[in-house]
Amino acid sequence: MERVRRLRATTHTALALSGALLVLTGCSEVEERVSQAASDAGCQIAQEAVDGVATQARRAADEIGADPAAAERELTALRDGLAAAEGSLSDETRQHVADARAALDTLVAQARAGAEGAVDQEAVAEAETALDTAVEDLTQVC
Repeated sequence: MERVRRLRATTHTALALSGALLVLTGCSEVEERVSQAASDAGCQIAQEAVDGVATQARRAADEIGADPAAAERELTALRDGLAAAEGSLSDETRQHVADARAALDTLVAQARAGAEGAVDQEAVAEAETALDTAVEDLTQVC
C-alpha cells in the first residue's frame, strides 16, 4: 500500500515537472517569436529611416559648395539621428546603420572643409557611394 502511494506521488511529481517544462518551452518559443518580430520591425524601420536619410544627405552634399554651413548643419543632424538609433538595433542592422553614419561623418567633415574652400570632391563621392552601399546592404538584410 505504501509502495503504491509513493508510486502515485512520484507519478504526479513527474507529470507536474513535465507540464512545467512544457509551459517553459512554450514561453521560450513565444519570447523568441516576439523577439524576432521586434527585430524584423526594427530592421524595417531602420531601413526606411536610412533610405530617407540618404536622400536628404545627397541633397545636403550637393549644397556643400554653395552653402557649406547649412549643409554641415543638416548632415550633422542626420548623422546624430542615426547615431541615436544605433543602440536599439540588432547586430547586423546596427552595423549597416553605423556604416551609413560613418559616411555621414565624412560628409560633415567635407562640409566643414567647404567653409574654408577646400572640399575634396572625391571624398564626397566616396562617402555618397558608402552611404548608398549601406542602404543597399540594409535593404538586403531586411
